[in-house]
Amino acid sequence: MLEPLGSELWFADGGVVSFKGFAYPTRMVIVRLADGGLWLWSPVQRSAALEGEVRALGPVRHIVSPNKLHYLFLGEWQAAFPDASLWATPATIAKCKALHFAGALADEAPAEWKGQIDPFYFTNSPFMDEVIFFHRASRTAIIADLSQTFSDTFLKRHWPWWMRPIARRSGMIEGCGYPPIDYRISFRRRASARPKIRELIAKHPEHVVVAHGEIVRTGGEAFLRRAFSWLLAEP
Repeated sequence: MLEPLGSELWFADGGVVSFKGFAYPTRMVIVRLADGGLWLWSPVQRSAALEGEVRALGPVRHIVSPNKLHYLFLGEWQAAFPDASLWATPATIAKCKALHFAGALADEAPAEWKGQIDPFYFTNSPFMDEVIFFHRASRTAIIADLSQTFSDTFLKRHWPWWMRPIARRSGMIEGCGYPPIDYRISFRRRASARPKIRELIAKHPEHVVVAHGEIVRTGGEAFLRRAFSWLLAEP
């Protein structure tokens, strides 16, 4: 169920969920930190088998939500690992009042994983704030909704014929990696975001794990230049 991708990083694919009538695949990432503790990103629906594989890697110390849409399974993972610290964006914390959070994510990483996982916090859309992460040891960029890479196979299997052109024309497909068009249109003050994307690209990522779509296993740096060309282009 868990698949390794580079040094000390694994991912697991979950089920398909519906969002505004669109079917979306789900995926989580597990990183083992230098102290042996685990960092869980965007956890998918928990099962006994998946929990068992995670426990076999080490103690879960951190559970992370990258934006307010990735909250569905936080509660069940926090219940399974009550000693773990739960981290999220301010919008997620405001939305999930029943959960106990250790703190809000920002551009500065918490001390517990500083120097190992770098956050890039984007507040440019009034509809959603999101954090992209870069795991240094595996040279992996980890993205929730700011890049989506649906394969043609997934679209044919899960989206009706009349909805597939939406993904293709929006660039939300494998090889392009754009976010949904409404996310791009609402993305304001782009000049403030460009340095962050450039800094991420300058770290020379090899892999890119997205929550929704195909994983980029090689050539991550070139992929990010394409996926964020809509943002990097100067007016």
